[in-house]
Amino acid sequence: VTNMKNTVGGFKRLLGRKFNDPHVQRELSNIPTRVEQRPDGSIGIKVNYLEHEQHFSPEQLTAMLFTKLKDTSTNALQAQVNDCVITCPVYYTNAERTALLDAAHIAGLNVLRLMNETTATALSYGFYKQDLPDDKPRNVVFVDCGHASLQVSICAFTKGKLKMLASAWDQIGGRDFDSVLADYFSKEFNDRYKINAKSNARSYLRLLTEIEKLKKQMSANSTKLPLNIECFV
Repeated sequence: VTNMKNTVGGFKRLLGRKFNDPHVQRELSNIPTRVEQRPDGSIGIKVNYLEHEQHFSPEQLTAMLFTKLKDTSTNALQAQVNDCVITCPVYYTNAERTALLDAAHIAGLNVLRLMNETTATALSYGFYKQDLPDDKPRNVVFVDCGHASLQVSICAFTKGKLKMLASAWDQIGGRDFDSVLADYFSKEFNDRYKINAKSNARSYLRLLTEIEKLKKQMSANSTKLPLNIECFV
């Protein structure tokens, strides 16, 4: 990231919430940009946009993302894209879902349906299955470990039908594994070289980036692997 102060991420977890929400306060440590409370208690993310200081809401930023995705799809398909289906985490509240729909409306999208990610996963699995039973349902468990959350669902499939039996979730994901590894290596750097990686946002982000690569390599290898970071500080 070459422009950290104006590069915004993680706003998906701020949608439909107030600044004083405990969930938002926990998330602030994971967002490198400046987040402030607006007079009405909502969230404002401060960036320098078109040479002016601006405060954007999570809904506005999500609308910008949707607009970019809409333009990319239009160029790829060589056809105007207006209708869409959007998925959201199973734990999203009504306020978060409404905020997501508001963002889509700002982007000029017509949302045909807003569905849970777990349901979309089940549909994708069952759509092309040719060996589903006619009578006795086949129960399938789906586990989705994402960046910031873990979602599990159980579905019953018969030919042409699916029924969601149960779903559960927890606020733990890939970034939590990254954080544990980052704490370990930060201590190593401090003990060996007297370098405090967490004192410099750019260095810490570079550490997290390399740790994510290392984590993926560790998933496929049982041997010891080195951590290499160029121009760390």
